Amino acid sequence: MEFLRRLQSNPKFPAIIATLSYSLLTLCSAGGLLYYYTQIVNNEFNHWPLIAYLLMLANGLTGYTEFFDEDSFCPLRDLLDYCQVVLVLPCYAAELWTKSEMGPAEVAYVHAGLGFLAAAMFVVTEFRRQDLTDLAIFTNGFSTFGVGILSKNPLAFLAGLCFFLGYYWYKRSEDQCCLAPQDKFNFIMALFAIISVLSFDQNVVESIQSLIPEGLFASESESSPWSLNK
Repeated sequence: MEFLRRLQSNPKFPAIIATLSYSLLTLCSAGGLLYYYTQIVNNEFNHWPLIAYLLMLANGLTGYTEFFDEDSFCPLRDLLDYCQVVLVLPCYAAELWTKSEMGPAEVAYVHAGLGFLAAAMFVVTEFRRQDLTDLAIFTNGFSTFGVGILSKNPLAFLAGLCFFLGYYWYKRSEDQCCLAPQDKFNFIMALFAIISVLSFDQNVVESIQSLIPEGLFASESESSPWSLNK
């Protein structure tokens, strides 16, 4: 305990944590991007999560500019941060909806469209519309929960919950800009990157389903309700 107190009192401690958070976000998002592109969709570009992982990767890389003496990169970090908030979950939810085949494929565009609308308004007005942000996050959050439950995919549910709680705790309740600390949200996004990409791996999902008590999720003898790798 004494060691932790001394560590936290060190003037360099915040910079160390910030560096660690950006590094972890960069590594996890890059790994998620590579794994999804090569293993899940077989080198195809037309999939929503690629946008999500690229945004997370861009945030991780540009986060290091926080340590520059000048603030010339602040507008770029602010833009990428907001795009990450309003586009990552909608793109993830859109892909879940597409792969689960629970309704018309066009509904996926509604999920993603809510995020792109909020992002476009920010680009035009340079103002974060709280109503549009909440609409994109809450709508896609509940949609992700529903798809996760109905498709018997616990990882999809956990990924949605991870992002939803991260947004509610660290992004919604305070004035966010490029100067605000991003450490905690970076760690949550790194965790989201891992869970979300694994939620598309049918072998991983089925392995976890086998650990769930029978009756809550599909048993091993039942076929998967969706094709995760198509």
